[in-house]
Amino acid sequence: MHIGINRPQSPPYPVPDIDAAIVAAHAERLGFESVFYGEHPIRPVQQAGYAVHHDGVPFFQDTLVALARASAVTTTLRFGGGVFLVPEHNPVQFAKELASLDHYSHGRLIVGCGAGWSRVECELLGGHWDRRWAQLEESVRIMRQLWTEDTVTYDGEFYRVPPVQLFPKPASQPHPPILIGAGASERTFARVVGFADGWLPAFVTRQAAADAPAVITAGRRRLDQLAAEAGRDPAALQITAITRGLSRAGAPELRARLDELRAAGADRVLLSMPTVHSEQEATEALDRLAEAVL
Repeated sequence: MHIGINRPQSPPYPVPDIDAAIVAAHAERLGFESVFYGEHPIRPVQQAGYAVHHDGVPFFQDTLVALARASAVTTTLRFGGGVFLVPEHNPVQFAKELASLDHYSHGRLIVGCGAGWSRVECELLGGHWDRRWAQLEESVRIMRQLWTEDTVTYDGEFYRVPPVQLFPKPASQPHPPILIGAGASERTFARVVGFADGWLPAFVTRQAAADAPAVITAGRRRLDQLAAEAGRDPAALQITAITRGLSRAGAPELRARLDELRAAGADRVLLSMPTVHSEQEATEALDRLAEAVL
């Protein structure tokens, strides 16, 4: 099982976020497999149905920029979006950006895909909130075609693409792994098997420590069943789990949690880092995690 890092949390703006290049380079030196960054271009001041709190809200650097910086200072570390909010991107432009990242990193990109929680953010950036998961699926299908075919046309509900070509192609074959970041629902598992390469149960692993392994075990079993029915190799569908609330746990507790998630069927576990106020604190936190689990 691979062990990676989920982005370090920074204090609220105007304190600067921790440079992804610093985190990535140190994570690679320590032997971590990957680093993932989430995505929120903006945060709404008001939104019906949600209490939007601003005290203690971390500052998010642009995810594509963060991953480009991580790529430039590493040679073996994998990196990914955990998750990219796909309906907020034009799929043709997004395919170009992701293909370029994968091309220049020699195949180290992992594309975690989600639909987001904020109607305001989604609609401001071009998403169709009530149909955002259908839009996500259409976008992923367009991107996969652009990555694997010389000339692409597409006529769908949300996008119409005339004959176009996209280069460079990703270095990953046939394309970077696509993970669906969502909860343990039947729709999620159908999406993973239908048009993706794995499941990123970020919301599941926010649950109590006792619950997450059982949910992942059940998810692994259902993915295997659906993959077999669809004629796909179940072993080709990976599960990437994100731990929450364990950043300052002791080594025995961390190792026990990793053992539980490994037994449950996780192929990769991302350790969420604590809130840090400086790059020195970030590297010290990475040192503690590495000493505990690597």
